[in-house]
Amino acid sequence: MQNDDFKVNKQFLRFRGKDVIIRFKNQDEIEGKITAIDNFLNISLETADHTRVVKGGEITFISVKN
Repeated sequence: MQNDDFKVNKQFLRFRGKDVIIRFKNQDEIEGKITAIDNFLNISLETADHTRVVKGGEITFISVKN
């Protein structure tokens, strides 16, 4: 079922299209560009090697690269 009224939080949307560093709860980090994000911080991340889907529950923080 699709809800056309579904809106992603504007604070999360500011990360879309940005190069970021994501740190996971297990202290691993990954760098890439966010191509999609939702309200649960589930992310589609384009890295140098491939596109990766990251579950929001695994993320400790997201930092925008300068």
